[in-house]
Amino acid sequence: MNMTRLLLLAVAILAEVAATLMLRASIADPVWIPGVVILYAAAFFILGLTQRLGMPLGAVYATWSASGVALVAMLGVVFFGEVLSLGAVIGIVVIIIGVVLVESGTPGESESVEEVTE
Repeated sequence: MNMTRLLLLAVAILAEVAATLMLRASIADPVWIPGVVILYAAAFFILGLTQRLGMPLGAVYATWSASGVALVAMLGVVFFGEVLSLGAVIGIVVIIIGVVLVESGTPGESESVEEVTE
C-alpha cells in the first residue's frame, strides 16, 4: 500500500482522536471548542484525500473509525481517568479484529480520481 495514503490516513486518525479528546475537555473549558471544529474538519478533509488517492472506502472507513474508537477509549483512561470495563476491552479487541478482517478482504487498491478522469 502506498506510504502517502497510509500517512494521510494516520494523520486523519490522529486529528479525529485529538478532536474527540478536545470535545471531552470542552465540557470543563469551552476554549477547546474551536480546536474540535478545526480538527474534525481536517480529519474529514484528509479522509477525502485518501479517497482521491485510491484507498478503498471500506478499508479507509473501517481503519479510521476503529482506530479512533480504540485510541479514544485508551486515551480517555490516561487523560480523564475513565475506566474501561472488561467488556469494553473485549469490544476494542473485537473492533481491531474486525478491521483486520475488512483489510484482508479488500481486493486491490481502487483507482485514484486522476486515473478515473483521464
